[in-house]
Amino acid sequence: MNRLLKNLLICICALGLSVTMAYGEELEPWGEFLPTGQYYTLVDPEGNVLLETGRLVYLQDQYLTEHNQLYEVIKVDEDTHIARTELVEEVELEIFPWEDLRRALNLAVLEGDSKDQKRGKIALYHTHNAESYVSTDGTDSIFGRGGIHRVGAAFAEALAALGIDVDYSEQLHLPHDRGAYRRSRETALELLAKNPDAMFDVHRDAAPQGAYALQLKDEWVTRIQFVVGRQNQNLGVNRKYAQSLKKIADELYPGLVKGIFFGRGNYNQDLTPLNLLLEVGAHTNSRPAAERGISLFAEVVDLYFYGATAEAASGQQSRMANRSILGLLAFVGIGTTVFYVINAGGFGAALERFKAMLGRQKLK
Repeated sequence: MNRLLKNLLICICALGLSVTMAYGEELEPWGEFLPTGQYYTLVDPEGNVLLETGRLVYLQDQYLTEHNQLYEVIKVDEDTHIARTELVEEVELEIFPWEDLRRALNLAVLEGDSKDQKRGKIALYHTHNAESYVSTDGTDSIFGRGGIHRVGAAFAEALAALGIDVDYSEQLHLPHDRGAYRRSRETALELLAKNPDAMFDVHRDAAPQGAYALQLKDEWVTRIQFVVGRQNQNLGVNRKYAQSLKKIADELYPGLVKGIFFGRGNYNQDLTPLNLLLEVGAHTNSRPAAERGISLFAEVVDLYFYGATAEAASGQQSRMANRSILGLLAFVGIGTTVFYVINAGGFGAALERFKAMLGRQKLK
């Protein structure tokens, strides 16, 4: 009996050690950022800047650029914070229906025509609650609900305006340290228990202002970057999901999604393949610009999850083409009518001629 208890205690200790190794304070360096004002710079083989980020960078991290070129980090200089990369491939993005991604992992999917389905639920939360925007919040970090919560609220409101049920958690996971992802894991599990279609962990990056600034028409917005963890069993599905959203965004709002960073760590994406980390601008951007950017991204989420599969696959251009065709048909119809009336000698004469034509058709 004593030997049985001893073996049981050994197993419990081993289990505790494995959990600590996965999510413990000592071994989550990928959850940390450089001090404010310092950035890692990813450069291509010619020395061109691909990415500036406050996130820590490691060997074998990958970055899919705005123009869909995939680079991999092959050397990291920790003194200069320069990461050198090599080109892996030119990626041809495609859209993978989210229902197929869920089925691949034996997750529940509502069957039937997606057009007829009621819009589902999207879950939102913040691992790093303190993140803020200097120009509008007065600081880059607020101990509590920082400016990032205002951005999360804007995202939730934009989704709700599209008819989507939103489960937005503002649970705190302070402080902003390497243990934050372990603490936010509990929140992610609570949200998952309500069976959302997808989850988004909303952050902001630390980078120079120009890294995320984007002008759409006459309005400035912040661009959005996806972060996917390399160290989880769902990486293949996470990659397809992130690239699907980017393809739709590229068609709706070119440049809105600046790229996809495939970094060391798991960011709790091992819990579900449809959990994506969003970097909504940087601390140097304004919060209103971030709110505008995330509101546009809500349209991307709506189209991917709740638009028709064919419509999502062909993007906004097919919808515009359909509208153009209908408009052309209407224009031709109106033009034909006007021409007929003019040649008949006025509306009254045209009406009489039309009645006579119907009479001849009946005689036939």
